[in-house]
Amino acid sequence: MLTHDALARYFLTGTAEEDRPFLERAFITHDQFTDILSIDPGAMRILAGSKGIGKTALFEWLAKVAIRRQLPVLLLRPDDLDTRGVGAGSDVASLKRGFYEALVVAVASALGRQLRGFIKGPAEAMYNAAVASGARDPQKLLRLLSAISVPVAKVNGVQLAKELAGRPNPDNLTRSINQHLLSQGSILFFLLDDTDQVASPADPSQLNRIWALLLAVRRLAGECMALRCLVSLRTEVWARLESESQGQRDQTDHLRGLVIPLTASEELMERIVLRRLTLAAEELGKRNVDPYGVFFENTQVRLPTSDELRPWDQFIIKSARDRPRDAIQLVKVLSDTADSRIPSRALIGDKDADDGMKRYSRERVKDVSDEFARDCTTVTKIIETFAEGDFEPSFEALRAHLKTVGSRFPLQIRSETIRPGEDDDAIRLLRFLHEIGFINPRVHDARQSKKYRHINFHDDPYFVQKSNWNNMQAATWEIHPAFRSFLLTLRSDLAARRS
Repeated sequence: MLTHDALARYFLTGTAEEDRPFLERAFITHDQFTDILSIDPGAMRILAGSKGIGKTALFEWLAKVAIRRQLPVLLLRPDDLDTRGVGAGSDVASLKRGFYEALVVAVASALGRQLRGFIKGPAEAMYNAAVASGARDPQKLLRLLSAISVPVAKVNGVQLAKELAGRPNPDNLTRSINQHLLSQGSILFFLLDDTDQVASPADPSQLNRIWALLLAVRRLAGECMALRCLVSLRTEVWARLESESQGQRDQTDHLRGLVIPLTASEELMERIVLRRLTLAAEELGKRNVDPYGVFFENTQVRLPTSDELRPWDQFIIKSARDRPRDAIQLVKVLSDTADSRIPSRALIGDKDADDGMKRYSRERVKDVSDEFARDCTTVTKIIETFAEGDFEPSFEALRAHLKTVGSRFPLQIRSETIRPGEDDDAIRLLRFLHEIGFINPRVHDARQSKKYRHINFHDDPYFVQKSNWNNMQAATWEIHPAFRSFLLTLRSDLAARRS
């Protein structure tokens, strides 16, 4: 097998769908599994994380291990819900009722597909009765869910923790599982992925649909103490639910304590990349070696946007926007670049990093533009305005630039026009650019080895606001490395056209 063929097995899209064939061998347990499974009977947790952070992979891993341990688990997505009966109203009470009814039907339908092996004995008669009633009788469904749940006394919490963690003696996870997940009664996992897809979060009037679905899940959990409910949604959607939902302040207070901000530490991403490189090296018969030496020239790479040298793993992780999927896709781009040369290069080197980052950076601009297209149709144009400026501007320089952007083309963010020359609109634009991960503040922090730290949107969604003016002004603002090669290429093209 050739070097790049081996890499291609484990570095493709980084999506859960593509990773399923080798999920068992490649999955790295998330740092926050202990918090995620600190969930009591009849309770729910909301996992809020960026796109590409690994929410779906985490759910599929939990489902895989649960099934292997003979624990019932239902994994649903919004497209499993028939929401035609929810209606187009905007009041949360009516929407909640509609989503609850849709949940009941979807869960009843999923039982037959996903948990048929658990439906036996008395539970089978209950299931048949539920089907006969059109699967719309909540009381029959709740009794059925309780009947097919597994008594916690029959579950080995130590073994469950070991399998979820993929290593022996995960003490904190074991303690969390035994003290919360398996504290009493019986258990049935209910996982609802990509919750925000039931609405268009860019439209403030639709945010109540997401609220309603979350509250419907919570109601279902409260009515069936066997359930352990986990739902996922994007970080920026939860931030908007907190800050923009009209009249839902009390709901925010009720649910805030259930939210787990899902992040990917640099250490976690390093382990994810290392595991996949190790698996790829083993395909080539290379075992018990540093896998970076199997696929990369030298131990360091010359950074594409500077003369600085950096270890390959740091280069990959720093370019990945805190998203494991980006790290996986960057390795694929680097491999494709080396393989496409004539003659093909077996090892990835500096030139491949330089050329590959141009493609990778262009793809990141497209990704962020597509991801936030409903919020703003001109994301790419906004990014392009930064081609000729400093990549690490002061706040005043950044503010001056942002006040000019609205004069270059029609610009709206979530239906609100960004006017040129207006401080309020410049801050609104900066908040959006911080939210999409294009630019982040770097602040002094004596606790860090380098005496500074970056504040990403998931660290503090409210850093960019006028009430925080002094801190914004004291920060240095850095365009994320993932976008710099795109801007440098654009800068070069502009210079060539002018000469």
